[in-house]
Amino acid sequence: MDGLAIAAALREVRSAVEGGFVRSVYQPAKSTLVLHVYAGGNRRILLSPRNATIHLTKLSLPNPAKPSPFVMLLRRHLRGGRIVSARQRGWDRVVTLDVERKDGRTTKTNRLVAELTGVRGNLHLLEDGTVLGSAHLDRRNRPGEAYAALRPQDKVDPSKVSAEELAEILAGENPLHGLIRAVDGIGRATAEDLLRGLDERADAHQRASVVQAALREIVSCIETPSPRVVAEQERATFYPLPPPAEPARTFGEALDAVSETSAEGAEAEASALGSELRRAMVRRARTLEKLRDWLDDADEADRFQRLGDLLMIHHGEIEPKAEGADLIDPETENEVTIRLAPWLTAIENAQRLYERAKRLRRGRPHVTSRIERLRGEIELLEAATEAHRNGRAVGEEALALLPKAAARPVAPKREGREIRVDGFTILIGRSAAENDRLLRDAAADDLWLHAKGFAGSHVVVRRGGRREIPEAVVERAAKLAAAHSKARGERRVQVVVAEAKHVRKPPGAAPGVVNVSEGDTLTVEP
Repeated sequence: MDGLAIAAALREVRSAVEGGFVRSVYQPAKSTLVLHVYAGGNRRILLSPRNATIHLTKLSLPNPAKPSPFVMLLRRHLRGGRIVSARQRGWDRVVTLDVERKDGRTTKTNRLVAELTGVRGNLHLLEDGTVLGSAHLDRRNRPGEAYAALRPQDKVDPSKVSAEELAEILAGENPLHGLIRAVDGIGRATAEDLLRGLDERADAHQRASVVQAALREIVSCIETPSPRVVAEQERATFYPLPPPAEPARTFGEALDAVSETSAEGAEAEASALGSELRRAMVRRARTLEKLRDWLDDADEADRFQRLGDLLMIHHGEIEPKAEGADLIDPETENEVTIRLAPWLTAIENAQRLYERAKRLRRGRPHVTSRIERLRGEIELLEAATEAHRNGRAVGEEALALLPKAAARPVAPKREGREIRVDGFTILIGRSAAENDRLLRDAAADDLWLHAKGFAGSHVVVRRGGRREIPEAVVERAAKLAAAHSKARGERRVQVVVAEAKHVRKPPGAAPGVVNVSEGDTLTVEP
């Protein structure tokens, strides 16, 4: 989620939970928390910093038997407290939840800070500005120290950006990257939506007017959302998209439909390969941040050059061993203060500034190239993490980015999406989008199966024009439905069996959601 999407999701969260009371906190996966809140009814807030996600959820996620120390800390300070505010810092991917809680005769306020920044995302619990604890180790924010906020980004407000500013961005070599880097709250997917369909023959000002109008519409949808789900891309938006995007009732439900948080996701994240992929992303993200800081300094090369020129012009006026000099710039006629190394002469200080400017200019193309390479590697590792989370094999290109000495277990093999049993084809959905596709493609008399009362894959048995499907085939398909559901750990599981003509998707329902009008129940052992 980018800053705009977080703003839209937070609007739903705010209206649903502000004034409500925190009942408990659960951690279904390593980087995911769920806050159970009572506010005139039961509500659940899903917080996943490293998936850059916050939203109201209706997902039934597993509650680990043994809570982590951070969850215990949250329960001790938040449980029973009232949520007084849920706010976003500007358009940044930083959200704060303030919770008031009575402690004897006094009222304490704790703040939960969610840094929804992806690979390096984190959660911090604060009291009076001091860090009590964090979900992940953070050298910038140690327990007992004052909270050090992420550095704000110097970007243009998306609700106020002018057509002239957009025209300048679109006239650059890479308008997509230009939008992401210059306009606050915009991520890659939103930028691609803004640029889609632009007439390349039009000049920059004409294109800027089109982009400005589209951006204003997107910003307006934060307050009046029009959620959509693109099942094939596993993507949710709070603003309209063209077909095949389908509408959803709320942005939270749309995000639920494409959520990466699942039993399989938790297992993949905990696996050795999943952890190794994440560590590789974190290392690259840290390096990327340092290189970006270096580039910020590189922008100062011209200034260092100019300061060196001033010292050369006025070197005869500067006293030996001076720690600084106030000089008049002949071009601007303004006074400029220059710090000096007192053990060097004025000319040696000037040469030092020239060398610094030269080094920055010389290094810029190499650093820029390295930044682009790191971005590509992070995208590759993110795709590999998602593949591993969904039980697919990780490509050699991603594995090559991992440390050579590290163990590289093969992703767990799962039964194929299409298998044959006694001449019958059995199809297994692997995502909400695939579940919908299986139902759409099924013949009216094909059998549809699903674990009763549990999230999981839809299973379809192709009848292929035959009158009867043997009991052994039906039982095998039912066991597959149970095994590919969150009931896989149960000893016995009830599975709904119905002909596809009796299974319907309600209008506007999220991907994977169906109604069964007529069917039987079969109990099997997964």
